[in-house]
Amino acid sequence: MLTLPLVTPRLRLRDFCANDASAYCQLRSGAAFGQHYAAHELTPTFGAALLQQFIAQQQATPRRAWQLAITLADSDTLIGSVGLRQTSLAGEAQFGIELAPAYWGQGYAREAGAALLHAGFNPLGLHRVEADTHAANLPAQRLATSLGFVPSRQAGERHILALALNLPGVLSERMLLGPLAQLSRHPGYWQLATPAQPDFFFGNLLLADQAPLDRAAWEARFDSAFAGHAGVQHRTLVWAMDDEDCAARYAHWQAAGYEYQEASALLLTRDTLQPVALPAGYTLRPLASTDDWQQWAELMTASRDPAFDEAGYRRFLAGSQRRYQALEHAGHGHTWGVFAGAQLQACAGLYTWQTLGRYQQVATAPQARRLGLASALVSALAGWGLARVPRLVIVADAHYHAIDLYRKLGFVSASREASLCWWPRHKEPA
Repeated sequence: MLTLPLVTPRLRLRDFCANDASAYCQLRSGAAFGQHYAAHELTPTFGAALLQQFIAQQQATPRRAWQLAITLADSDTLIGSVGLRQTSLAGEAQFGIELAPAYWGQGYAREAGAALLHAGFNPLGLHRVEADTHAANLPAQRLATSLGFVPSRQAGERHILALALNLPGVLSERMLLGPLAQLSRHPGYWQLATPAQPDFFFGNLLLADQAPLDRAAWEARFDSAFAGHAGVQHRTLVWAMDDEDCAARYAHWQAAGYEYQEASALLLTRDTLQPVALPAGYTLRPLASTDDWQQWAELMTASRDPAFDEAGYRRFLAGSQRRYQALEHAGHGHTWGVFAGAQLQACAGLYTWQTLGRYQQVATAPQARRLGLASALVSALAGWGLARVPRLVIVADAHYHAIDLYRKLGFVSASREASLCWWPRHKEPA
């Protein structure tokens, strides 16, 4: 839900009320406003009916349409409206905006649009918004472009533009972060921030529209974007791979201390799952006790990349544990363990949100590897998850042997996502 009003430096976006009828019909009149509308859409009767529709939408439970009045912050003068209308597809909505001609060309439309889109991608949890404009409405298309929309498709004389977080890996992580995360759109990139866990590299990142090349420029963007975020000491950039030879471009980044990675996001559905049974002698259950979680932390610490110092990694795990337990408490899933007696041998999380599930931190204890525990664990969790959502996603190092394990279980490749990550290399004091 949105908390209204939304306030910007010059504007106040609020729900419409019956007293807005005269001013709303007035702003929808005139030749300039009506150049892309049919004549009947400019009549007072049509305007009044629209206003009643907007007011009725406010009463829906759950509310799925947010057509808000754009008013001047200092006088409450009505100058237009801006809206998000959620579609039947979870996480998707349509965007529209209208402004009285007297206020064109002063940045009001962009200010109002940016405020509502930010709210839509955060408390509403949207991941895709479309804007539908007439092919001749070039100002509307320029406005959409300035807000980050890109051409999506054409339908006759209509141009449809989209603003979307498309990569399955970043999207699924962001969905699980939920209200902990802040998603912001900037020219050329998305910013994902998780203030409650600033040491989470892939919860505090820039998602670039294109492969980043100019290191100094992107470092400046990252530092500027996270200047007010206490505890963020790393830099992480993510983007969609556009060819198979990305690594060669980033030797100079790696020489400066960046770690370059290529990840594959793989999807699983009920139709593709190939189940694997848990070997005899082991039990599978969600982590529950303090001892379970302590064993999980020890297993994960032992499995970490040696480049991460132990003390810092344990702090990251503590934040992850709090996040996973909050998701479990809200009914989104669990972190499971495979046990031999009381000893944890393998673990993985699976959490669902809207129509998607995401695996988290699949790991096996060194002494229990090559016993088929990871396959059985991922398979068992898939059965649980696919009874709740239609698709599951797992993200893995594109060059790691586990990719073959996942494919044998029925996962199929959805995207390849590259990343660059820099963090201070230092040892914690003893």
